[in-house]
Amino acid sequence: MPYLIYALAAASSTSAIAAPQQTIKPNAAHIFSYADLADFALASQVTAHIRVKDAKQLKGPVAAGTRPGFARYLVTADVIALIKASTGLPTRIQYIIDSPLDSRGKTQKLKKSESLIFARAARPGEVQLIAPDAAVPWSDTAGKTVRSVLLEAARGDAPPVVDGISSAFHSPGSLPGEGETQIFLHTKDGRPASLSIQRIADAAPRWSVSLGEVVDEATSKPAPETLLWYRLACFLPATMPAAAVEGQSSDTITQINMDYAFVRSGLGNCTRSRVAGR
Repeated sequence: MPYLIYALAAASSTSAIAAPQQTIKPNAAHIFSYADLADFALASQVTAHIRVKDAKQLKGPVAAGTRPGFARYLVTADVIALIKASTGLPTRIQYIIDSPLDSRGKTQKLKKSESLIFARAARPGEVQLIAPDAAVPWSDTAGKTVRSVLLEAARGDAPPVVDGISSAFHSPGSLPGEGETQIFLHTKDGRPASLSIQRIADAAPRWSVSLGEVVDEATSKPAPETLLWYRLACFLPATMPAAAVEGQSSDTITQINMDYAFVRSGLGNCTRSRVAGR
């Protein structure tokens, strides 16, 4: 118990996953997006589908630091399915969660409820949620999404983590309006990744992504809500960094910016819907 209390206090102050700045009333109906679930699944050591066996409200010193509008519970849960684990996990576990209160000061019923939890291993039989809101109400859709993310991430050819743009260049074509822009991405593990945007007369512009040393023009743009889409849509900068096009002519930079905006539009928004402060 002391370990669990300490762990939750640390997670509440410096959450493993930062929440976006939004305002939603506690206990409002809330649906987690693909990006929310991918954030959780990829950051956790333990992902499991659980059913709450018992939830004991904690008061006094063990509840110190509980945020206003929440109540702290020690949850005992049965593991229905272990989806991801860096080590083994018993069939019954415990963790602590701060549950939001409604307008009457009551919490939602936890006992017998089912959740997807995203956690790190603690002591035997105990886990620590990676963020205060890392227990997501179970649904078949959420479970399917998380499994899909983790299966893609486990493949040998899984797309790398993109964390910026290294450089970008534009080569004009033989006719006005034609040309190709190549954008080279910076990845966490140093693996190559690039974007290619082609404009041909009398044809709609098209873009593709390559994950090899040689730019493969035949590689299509990623389908929405796939791991490659997530790596790009959720982590590429909103606009082209000035350093990536430094030293090039203003006309060339304008074209590169236009082509990058075309890619961003094609990817669509990375929607995160997590509640602020949770």
